[in-house]
Amino acid sequence: MNAAQSSPSPLSEPVRTALRLLLVGVLLLAVLQILRPFLASMLWSAFIVIAAWPGLVWLQQRFRWNRAACALLLTMALAGFIIGPLLVGVSTLAAHGDALFQDARLAIDRIPAEPPAWITDLPLIGATLAESWRDAASNSDSLRAQLGPAIQTSGRWLLHQAGAIGELFLQFLMVIVFSLVFYLNGETINDLMRRLADRIGGERVLEARAQAQQAIRAVALGVVLTALLQAGLALTGLLIARVPLATLLAFGCFLLAIAQVGAALPVLGAALWLYWQDQTGWAAFMAFWGLFVVGGVDNIVRPMLITRGMSMPLTVVFAGVIGGLFAYGLIGIFLGPTLMAIAYTLLLAWLEEAEPVDPLASPE
Repeated sequence: MNAAQSSPSPLSEPVRTALRLLLVGVLLLAVLQILRPFLASMLWSAFIVIAAWPGLVWLQQRFRWNRAACALLLTMALAGFIIGPLLVGVSTLAAHGDALFQDARLAIDRIPAEPPAWITDLPLIGATLAESWRDAASNSDSLRAQLGPAIQTSGRWLLHQAGAIGELFLQFLMVIVFSLVFYLNGETINDLMRRLADRIGGERVLEARAQAQQAIRAVALGVVLTALLQAGLALTGLLIARVPLATLLAFGCFLLAIAQVGAALPVLGAALWLYWQDQTGWAAFMAFWGLFVVGGVDNIVRPMLITRGMSMPLTVVFAGVIGGLFAYGLIGIFLGPTLMAIAYTLLLAWLEEAEPVDPLASPE
C-alpha cells in the first residue's frame, strides 16, 4: 500500500513538463517586455555588425590592431554615416525650409493655362495629357488651387517634426552603443547563438543560421551600397546643373533608395523645378540623369551585389526585401531576407530528408 502511494502518478511527468514550459514562457515574456524599448536598436545593431564583420576581421589582420581599436574605428564610421547626413539634412531644411516651400508655391502659381507644345505633340497620349492640363488649370478646384495649400500644410507639418529629432538621435545613439558592444563581444555572442541553434535543431538550424548571415551581408551590399552609389550619382548631377539644396536632395535619394521607393524621384523633382525656371536644357539633362543614370544603376548593380556569395535564389531575396519592408517597416529590409533565408533552408532540408522505406513493399 505504501509502495503504491509512493509511486509517481502517470500524469506527474507531463504536468512537470507543462509547468517547466510555462515558467520558461513567462520568463521569456518578462525578458522581452524589459528589452522591448531596445529591440529595434539591437536588431539594427546586429544586422550592421553581421554585415560589417568581415571588415573588422580585415582591419585586424591588415594593420595588426587589437579588437577595441578596430571596433572603435568602425563605430565612429557608423556614427558619421548615420548622424552626419542627418545633421546636414536637418540643418539645411531648417535654414532653407521656408524659402523652399515658398518657391514650390510660386512654381505651382506659375503653371500656365496652356500646356507646352511638346506635350500636345506626344504620340497617342499627347491630346489626352493636353486636355487634362487645360482642365486642371481652368476648373475652380484646379490643380493650382489644390496643390498650393497642400504644399503649405506639408511644409508646416515637416517643420513641426523638429521636436521628434531628439528621440531619433536617441535611437541612433543606442544603435551605435549596441554596435560597439557587439563588435567587442562578437565571438562570444556568435558561439552562444551557434550552440543555441545546434541545441534547437542540430545541423539543419546551423545551416539556416549560415544562410541568414549570408542574406544579411548580401542585402547590405546590394541595397546599402547601391543606395550610396545612387545618392552619389544624384549629387553629381545636381551639382553639375547647379540645383540648390543638392545635398538635401541627394540625401533624399539615399533614403528613398533604401526604402525601395525610387532614388530618381528627387532628381526628377529637380528637373521639374528647372523647367519652371525656364532652364529647359538643364531640365532635360536632369530628367535623363535621373531616369537612366540614377534609376538605371539600380537594375544593374544591386542584383550583382546581392547574388555575390549567395546560394539562395535572387527572387527569394527580393521577396524578403520588399515583403519585409511592407510588413515590418524599414528594418524589414534586413529582417525579411533573414527570415526568408531561414525558412528556405529549413524547407529544403525537410524536403531532402530520406523517405522511410516500407518493409512490406516488394522489391522491383
